[in-house]
Amino acid sequence: MLGGGITGISAALALERAGVDALVVERHDVASGASGRNAGFLMRGAADNYAAGARELGRDATRRLWRWTEENLAMLRAEGVESLPSYKRVPSALLALTDEEAAELLESVRLMREDGFAVEWAESGTDRVWASGLPKGALLNPGDGSVNPVDLLRMLRGKLRREPLLHHEVSAITLDGAGVRLHAAQAVIEASRCLVGLNAFTPLLLPGVEGVIVPRRGQMLAVRTGRVVFDMSYYAHHGSEYFRQATPEVAVVGGWRKHFVDEEVGYDDRTTENVQRGIEGFAEQFLGRGLDVTARWAGTMGFTADGLPVIGPVDERGGPAKADSPLWICGGYTGHGMSMGFKTAHAAAAAMMTGAENPFPLTRAAIGRRQGRAAPGCGPGGVCSGG
Repeated sequence: MLGGGITGISAALALERAGVDALVVERHDVASGASGRNAGFLMRGAADNYAAGARELGRDATRRLWRWTEENLAMLRAEGVESLPSYKRVPSALLALTDEEAAELLESVRLMREDGFAVEWAESGTDRVWASGLPKGALLNPGDGSVNPVDLLRMLRGKLRREPLLHHEVSAITLDGAGVRLHAAQAVIEASRCLVGLNAFTPLLLPGVEGVIVPRRGQMLAVRTGRVVFDMSYYAHHGSEYFRQATPEVAVVGGWRKHFVDEEVGYDDRTTENVQRGIEGFAEQFLGRGLDVTARWAGTMGFTADGLPVIGPVDERGGPAKADSPLWICGGYTGHGMSMGFKTAHAAAAAMMTGAENPFPLTRAAIGRRQGRAAPGCGPGGVCSGG
């Protein structure tokens, strides 16, 4: 497995349990990328709301995707995520700050109930969000949770029988009759098969994926609140902004990249003054002026044209290949890595090793690119908007 984030660790765990000798190779440390730099939202869903997803993907595909993310969280709970001190079983709330968004969220509630999902609609609450008087209402996902993503990745890493090979940056991949060779400065690593789980960074190693997985930056900050001020994990402005109580004294807030879409691209994971100032201004609506900001950070996530991940066999340049190729990719979560990465990595491992059904084939993304669809600006999850 190439990459020590949610994809690589989860896929390696799945393979080990299937009796396969699996090794994670990572250029830095486990959870050093977007998998460790998000807000830790373990939420149901992937588009900004269910009604929007039904319009963009179709009702059936949206229903399947929402179920997929529910199952992802169920799998993480089965792994013991609820035992982590940073885990909270807390609803996520999609806030309506305008009448237009309230109408769309109410439509989402109707559709979700028709499709058998547990969902609630709220028009009042007791925390600082509702005290501001700004919300018109909120769609509540009652079964969601949150966690420090680094804690989650460390827990999953601890279940591996074989320790990851860290601080080995792979600069090239070659294929031969024996399988795959990963070329790092310290060594050439040989394997019968390799799953590349680099998400946004996949095109740097496999240029044929460029345009299928697009790197986009997300930014966040931490604010000292002194006490619990948020009772739920919140999304606002169609998922563009997001915030939650991380500890009893600290809240995390992120987003604002939709105001600078053309700038928040590429692999540079530094923070910028414009976006950070925008996040602060948004947070002040609920927390007041004079914020005590304790940390600022950014991360790079991988986006796709339709917001769905991609799984599939590739050649050594990253172009689509036959199913028996020893080289596969998995990634492009469009900011929803915590919400779907664990289950998606398991599906990728099974498809690569046994020919099991591939729920997100690479050819679908390639077709979307050829039709001229641009990767969306943001979605509700991961570094961009939560998890």
